[in-house]
Amino acid sequence: MPIWAASILPGDLGFGPEFLGIVFLIFVLIVIAGLSLVFWSNKHPSESHRYAMAKREWVYTLVFLVVVLAFASSTLGLLPYPYAHPGVTPNVVIDVRAQQFQWCLAYYPSWGTNCQSDIKIPLGTVLFNTSSIDVTHGFGLYSSSGQLLDQVQVMPGYYNNIIYQFTTPGTYYVRCLEFCGYGHFGMVSQINVTG
Repeated sequence: MPIWAASILPGDLGFGPEFLGIVFLIFVLIVIAGLSLVFWSNKHPSESHRYAMAKREWVYTLVFLVVVLAFASSTLGLLPYPYAHPGVTPNVVIDVRAQQFQWCLAYYPSWGTNCQSDIKIPLGTVLFNTSSIDVTHGFGLYSSSGQLLDQVQVMPGYYNNIIYQFTTPGTYYVRCLEFCGYGHFGMVSQINVTG
């Protein structure tokens, strides 16, 4: 499982299902009240009140922004970004260079050299540094049963990282998730995780 999924759960932050349900219900009620107010105020305005809605436009905008910011801030603790967990230190760093139609997997700092299509790593947390030398690829990490475990976009000129915690020894596969040309289907590498 991804390291962020193992280390941050809604219950750990005090955001249980009840809390999120209440926040969602309050949000829905505010939206319904706002839509009702707009509908009621624009139903059949008289000549003297025809532009009353435009005069209070800033109030509606402010209310909308407060509601959106309150809802967004109540869920910030649920963001699953690895850099939000500074205590996570990878056991192994693997450099991944993509090119049509192969993956170059190498131990850090062998960027693009000492490539292995079948790499061995120990159980634990692994940081994958990814980049491409030609076209856009998709780094997909799959279990031996074919379940997608983690993914990241691999683009030329950019370096993207993902952290994954291997908890079960076995064979894992790296497949390309972005169509990159006629040999895309064969762009597969193997990771053997040992106990």
